[in-house]
Amino acid sequence: MTTRSSHVFPRHTKSQPPVAVSGAGCYLYDQDGKAYLDGSGGAAVSCLGHGDKVVTEAIKAQLDKLAFAHTGFLSSEAAEALADKLIERAPAGLDRVYYVSGGSEAVESCTKLARQYALAKGKGSRWQVISRNPSYHGSTLGALAVTGYRPLTDPFLPMMRRMPSIPAPRSYLDRDELSEDERGRRYADLLRDKILELGPASVLAFIMEPVGGASTGALVAPDRYYGRIREICDEFGVLLIYDEVMSGAGRTGRYLAAEHWNIKPDIIALANSGEIDKVSDTSVLETWFDGRVVYSKP
Repeated sequence: MTTRSSHVFPRHTKSQPPVAVSGAGCYLYDQDGKAYLDGSGGAAVSCLGHGDKVVTEAIKAQLDKLAFAHTGFLSSEAAEALADKLIERAPAGLDRVYYVSGGSEAVESCTKLARQYALAKGKGSRWQVISRNPSYHGSTLGALAVTGYRPLTDPFLPMMRRMPSIPAPRSYLDRDELSEDERGRRYADLLRDKILELGPASVLAFIMEPVGGASTGALVAPDRYYGRIREICDEFGVLLIYDEVMSGAGRTGRYLAAEHWNIKPDIIALANSGEIDKVSDTSVLETWFDGRVVYSKP
């Protein structure tokens, strides 16, 4: 590797990473021409690989027309068109899209949107957002507050208000005589127990990854779990937030992982999205856009 000095603060301070200079398909290339197989799509960002001509041409065309318009004063053709495409694939009843700049910000926007909804409904006592442990929802302080991953959260505990959590449904570790259906309900009912413990009037939302991401490695709960969680949220008027930053945009064979269980969350965080022409288990990503969005009810 070429020796160099750098003013970039790296993630790991005891090593100096090579500099990526180009990419093609599933490979990245550094300044010495060494190829790296990008097996995760750049932290699940580059859905179609690197150097995709459709993506490049779309970016160039948009830059030639308009690079930026302040969303506080103007919308744009690109934003409107993307929102229309996203809503076409959203569960019925979700018909608004809010754009942000990253997955962590999307999660924070979900929780803040839920709080603003409660205030608008005259339910200011609701503020607690229950999550699962382990889980990963982002690295900003607001997202860390609902993240169940101690190596990330512990250093910053004095700086944030930690939210309550329940165990994630890691039923593959269980050694009991329960059926999958029974086990799914048992894990889901932990949410009901937690809501009663905290006081239903104080619980704002429950946030979960329908398919676990960075902290659990593609964790999928027993099928019964998903419907039971929806039932519990409805029982207590708690908003159900799906963090689909890693599981959405076609990565599980459906546009949203929620579709596998016919669940309609109240709010969805989605990122690094690919447009699917035909949503099925054999879908092919036709085009790609790097939009981080939040679905919500109007």
